[in-house]
Amino acid sequence: MEMANENSETYYREELHSIKEEVTSLRNEFSRFLQKANQQHIEEMIGEMRKSFMKPMVDYLCEDASEIMHTRMTTDCGMRDFCEKAFRELLHETAGLVGRGRIEAETIKLYRDRLEELKKESKNSNCSKCFSEATNLFEKQVKLMRSLQIYEEKGEEDKKIDISEIEPEKLVTEVCEPIANRQRLLMLKALSGESKTFSELSKLTGLRGGNLLFHLQKLLETGMILQRNERGDYIITRKGYSTLQGLSKIYSEIENE
Repeated sequence: MEMANENSETYYREELHSIKEEVTSLRNEFSRFLQKANQQHIEEMIGEMRKSFMKPMVDYLCEDASEIMHTRMTTDCGMRDFCEKAFRELLHETAGLVGRGRIEAETIKLYRDRLEELKKESKNSNCSKCFSEATNLFEKQVKLMRSLQIYEEKGEEDKKIDISEIEPEKLVTEVCEPIANRQRLLMLKALSGESKTFSELSKLTGLRGGNLLFHLQKLLETGMILQRNERGDYIITRKGYSTLQGLSKIYSEIENE
């Protein structure tokens, strides 16, 4: 009888352990789902922000191209009207790419090739000035596409980081200091799953009033989080989420050594 009780106790202990493992696994899966969902929310929010200012930006690029080509092209040239029209049409097309979202490297190459084809049709020595103006405008548009993170040159995404380019002071003030605090890191981690109100973050950290506001301000000033409005809840930014991902990767590699 005693043996049966021991076996029964062992059985229930193993079952309990199995249930705990399953619950932990489900909790981890749910946490990953929340992180993914929140990141998707951030991407959607950024997408909406881009849409809201893309049209005026495209209009500005078109006007800029028209004005510069009209005022800076060589005046004493019989081909001026033809070339100005060709450059303007090409630059208006490339400006329109900005409003379409992701731009492939092949598309940019196609327009660079078109510029080269136009250059081959040049008739006199003054053409170099006009082509230089058109090329500079095109490359300015490409630079804007990069800054909006809608275009990358081939191989750019695989380019190794040059450690010599790291600015220690900027890295410390904008990345290291904001997360070098247990409470701030706790808040950032919590916000990676879902948005939180001031009172929710207070309950999570145990901080109240001015103390909590001080730490929130650190994260806000360095762009790790955003507040929806003056009294709204807090959400993590792309920078904050990327910082957490980087920390997770570093921690994982250290643990596996």
